[in-house]
Amino acid sequence: MRQLWQKRVRQHIQEQVKYLKLVFNDHFVLALIFLLGALGYTYANAVKGLDPQAWWLKLLLSLVLLAAVSFGRFATLLKEADSVFLLPKESDLPVYLKAARGYSAWLPVIFTGLVTGLIAPTLLITKSVPSWQLLLVWATLIAIKDRRFSNQLLNWYQIDAKLPKIVWLLVDWLLIGSQLFSGLAIAGVLIAIGLAYYQRRQLTTIQQTTLFDWLAAVSAEDSRMGRIYRLYNLFTDVPGLNSQVKRRRYLDWLLPVAKRSGNPYLYLYTRGFIRGTEFSGLYVRLVVLGGIILCFSHLWWLSLALGLLLIYLVGFQLLPFYTQYEQIIFTHLYPIAKQARVKAFQQLLLGLLLCQAILFSVILLVTMGLDLQAGLSVLALFALVGVFVQFYLPQRLVK
Repeated sequence: MRQLWQKRVRQHIQEQVKYLKLVFNDHFVLALIFLLGALGYTYANAVKGLDPQAWWLKLLLSLVLLAAVSFGRFATLLKEADSVFLLPKESDLPVYLKAARGYSAWLPVIFTGLVTGLIAPTLLITKSVPSWQLLLVWATLIAIKDRRFSNQLLNWYQIDAKLPKIVWLLVDWLLIGSQLFSGLAIAGVLIAIGLAYYQRRQLTTIQQTTLFDWLAAVSAEDSRMGRIYRLYNLFTDVPGLNSQVKRRRYLDWLLPVAKRSGNPYLYLYTRGFIRGTEFSGLYVRLVVLGGIILCFSHLWWLSLALGLLLIYLVGFQLLPFYTQYEQIIFTHLYPIAKQARVKAFQQLLLGLLLCQAILFSVILLVTMGLDLQAGLSVLALFALVGVFVQFYLPQRLVK
């Protein structure tokens, strides 16, 4: 079973590396660097203006840490056929699951460590937490995640948790909250480690006497990988992954407008974008995220840089939608020139980016006020939309 795990994890890593190379392309990395730099600058300024005595500060930090500990799922790498072909080897399954547990743990450990480090400046300004206590915070998060992995395995061994999920969530929040007070930190981390140890001992006993629920474990793994593939599918084509289609009646009024244009491709692209969930979901998420980021930026040059970057990023991420219907033979039977297809995609992207630019402009005018800098920033946003659609887009589609 250990050899089987080593083979599967090697194949899994190779597959992830292949997709990650496509995700972190030059444009995305450049945009990410600017975005992280802007967020870091904004965060540093926000920390300086915080009131150490604010009652909500520790509450917010505990919720951030609680969200961080939820990152990362148990990766079993089980396949549908395993419920049949590995059934005779079920007695050796704990060896496989132990290796899977170790592999699943490294990402949450690193992520919780990064989050702990990121909130360290905010945590230290309260002056109730010494710097060495940050290690206890991290240890508590790791212990909570380890206990959650044990609970997941117990569930697959058909052992229900003694407490409802909402109660466990409250317990985790209280354990994390204990780390924000010097007098409770050591007791909190010891309780977290004790619970994790108890669940591990219980799991070891259960594995010797109880049958494994293969269908539940395989279903959980399929769901986990499905989420990862859907993320990759935003940047590149993932074989075998189909996006869902939704009616969205509240946007049907746009279809007659596209139909009256006389360009069938504009109607096809508009209908596909409205009713598809892949690119429309990506567009909405990026625009909303960008709007939220701009709301917290009060420096005009930083807001301008972020606005320009986010408009470019949205436009670039929507480029693959141009080839959405490339494999449908009927689109090649249309007696329409290719230039009409390019023009239709330009019109669609122009409308989407203009909506984004209008939203960002409103946010900039509200946060910066009505002055010359705000006006120039708004003009720059609309200028970028024009340059991207009229000049950059046709050249990019030719490539």
